[in-house]
Amino acid sequence: MAKRCLLVLMLAAVAVGGVFAQEETGSEHRLWVSGEISLFGAGIRGEYMLSDNLSIGVNAYFTTLIFFNEFAFMAVGRYYPWAGNFHAGLGVGFSMQNNIGTLEHPDGWTSTGMIQTVGVGIVPEIGWRIDVGEPGGFFLNPVVQVPITLGSQSGDFIFVGNYTIGFGVGVGFRAALGMGWIF
Repeated sequence: MAKRCLLVLMLAAVAVGGVFAQEETGSEHRLWVSGEISLFGAGIRGEYMLSDNLSIGVNAYFTTLIFFNEFAFMAVGRYYPWAGNFHAGLGVGFSMQNNIGTLEHPDGWTSTGMIQTVGVGIVPEIGWRIDVGEPGGFFLNPVVQVPITLGSQSGDFIFVGNYTIGFGVGVGFRAALGMGWIF
């Protein structure tokens, strides 16, 4: 399943790049394509500049830490307030998170375990896009994200085993460095 998702994500990124690369006008560089690395994860991103201040794109990533991991695929919009390098963005799409959490049962007992949330991901982000070297060439893109997943929760808890919780919210943190090329 994970291999199929990764293959679909890569094909989508290539297709988006091919479509938008043909719409380039003059010397403007509108398509920014990058790979991302985080402490324990990786991702891909494609971004198309609609204007100097606004872009749309796709982002897919997997990240893991000791007590948190996430897989996400989403559409992303970014706003560049000063038509420069700093940006604020928002991603919306599919997300699957695992967090350490506590189950508080209605009968009054609690148990700790790994909670999985699968559903809609909403990911606010801030970052800085740095054009390195010649304009329109290689770039760096450090970004900080706070992934929020709204959806179905279930967990594997100590002394309880598998337990379906129902609707819930998962929250995480992701810092990544994107590196790519401008077309």
